[in-house]
Amino acid sequence: MSSPPNGSGWSDDGWGHAPYGTPPSVPRRSPLVWAMGVLIVVLLIALAGIVGYLLASDEHRPVAAPAPRSTTIEPSTPRTTPTGSNEDGVPISPAGVTACDPDEISGEAGIARRNVNIDRCLGDWALAHVYVPPGEPAGDTQYIVGRVDGAWSRYTSIPSGICADDAESDGMPAELSRLLDECPRSEVSTGDLGLSTPMTRPLCDGRGIVVLYSAVTPGAYAQEISSALATYPGSSYLRTDMACPSLRPRDENGNVIYAVYQPSGYTRQELCGDVRAAGPPAYGRWLDTTSDPSALVSC
Repeated sequence: MSSPPNGSGWSDDGWGHAPYGTPPSVPRRSPLVWAMGVLIVVLLIALAGIVGYLLASDEHRPVAAPAPRSTTIEPSTPRTTPTGSNEDGVPISPAGVTACDPDEISGEAGIARRNVNIDRCLGDWALAHVYVPPGEPAGDTQYIVGRVDGAWSRYTSIPSGICADDAESDGMPAELSRLLDECPRSEVSTGDLGLSTPMTRPLCDGRGIVVLYSAVTPGAYAQEISSALATYPGSSYLRTDMACPSLRPRDENGNVIYAVYQPSGYTRQELCGDVRAAGPPAYGRWLDTTSDPSALVSC
């Protein structure tokens, strides 16, 4: 096998390998690849410079202080109660004072019954009822009461002999006056005897009266009643069939009855005291819608 001459070129061994002892040749890279690599390195350096600049700028930039947090405190709203009623359901006035207190009405209006209940409260007027246990006399159980000068008084019981129009003229609200009957009207006051003291139509509110004299003779009514009024100064007179159903409307002969009387209180003790003070033949009666007209008040 021949070897290449020294100092001249070389040849492979026929297998494409360099002769033994000759280092392998390194292939040359394309100039384009080198240019792209340099460009990438330059871009990375530039990007790093920009980022570094931005970071340095942020560090030296003054930071605005955070705005103080303001807390708005809403004014508290006091707890109020509607003017129609309090927490217990008792009607109240706009000033917050109980308008129709059952205990006040019971005491001031002389309703000597327990368990007074207010059905309607309309300012200075109220509709009240009482509970009567079984076995006790019923009497009047429902009343219309009114407040005058700060004190309650009974206006009438239900049913009533008071006309609705008359009650409204006294200031009663229509919501309560509609509970009363409409009374017939006439130009002349029927039953009045034409005396200087006019005939009265007292309220049927449970008040007691002291009957001082009774006239039952037709044709002599005016003379007898005028004389009795003079005998008992300050007294009044009524016609029983035009007053309360607790009074006997006619005598045993069918004649109408005129009575001279004085008002008393709402209790038996008050009424009997006034009867004893007047002396015989005076006697007591109740002005209401339930008492027996044939029975006198026993004292």
